[in-house]
Amino acid sequence: MSAVEHWKNTVERHHEQSLRAMGEAGPPSDFWRPMASAFRADPRRTDDEVLDRLKREVKPDQTVLDVGGGAGRFALALALGCRSVTVAEPSESMLEQLDEASKEAGIGNVKKVQGNWEDVEVEPADVVLCSHVVYGTADIVPFIGKLVSHARDRVLMLSFVNSPQSHLAPFWTPVHGEERVNLPALPELINVMWEVGIFPDVEMFDASDRQVFDSREAAVEQLRGRLWVAPDTEADRRLQQAAEDLLEDHEGGVAVRGAGDRLQGLISWRPE
Repeated sequence: MSAVEHWKNTVERHHEQSLRAMGEAGPPSDFWRPMASAFRADPRRTDDEVLDRLKREVKPDQTVLDVGGGAGRFALALALGCRSVTVAEPSESMLEQLDEASKEAGIGNVKKVQGNWEDVEVEPADVVLCSHVVYGTADIVPFIGKLVSHARDRVLMLSFVNSPQSHLAPFWTPVHGEERVNLPALPELINVMWEVGIFPDVEMFDASDRQVFDSREAAVEQLRGRLWVAPDTEADRRLQQAAEDLLEDHEGGVAVRGAGDRLQGLISWRPE
């Protein structure tokens, strides 16, 4: 199996597994709405190593296209030091947060386009950024190809070494009775790029510390949403038992046992 086929096969198996767990309810119309506000960040922060690195790639007279830019975690900060930023984002709730954050920060050079990257029509930019977006994209080659075609100077992608929810995989077997298929991430992405003839630079960074929940009750509530478990069901009882076994006390609350800090890579290259 080629790297591209392996990527697509893994994503499709993950999605099929998720749909089975959702049952008749099916996927929510806006998956990010319950957590969209958590993706906001101070655009004038000075303690973000990755943001500092991204800023070095963007010149004051340049434009930026942030694909899947969400609530503007990077877009707003970059907008302070460049001509303009366009955020292409499918989630309505994320764009609502982006609007609020832009107004609160007094930043007026950020535009937004709602829709999936594969479908939206946007103008090319000097720098195209795609941060932690591609994990669930089955047809990865045309997705990357569109990034390249819209970048005049540089393409920047951020990806974790392990996909964002992989630390929750230990709950899948006790709750749903099967091993979780984790989405592909940085190693698989690099293999895909090499296979299609893109040979990017890769820089590694520490990500945030392991995810810490305020309490066991808060952890179970969030896990219900991530594992599609309804309260007061047999699956919920299995989840609560798994939480007793798999959560451990951590500074500031509780965390998943054995889940360490998350490493991420910055992939960058100049389009041909």
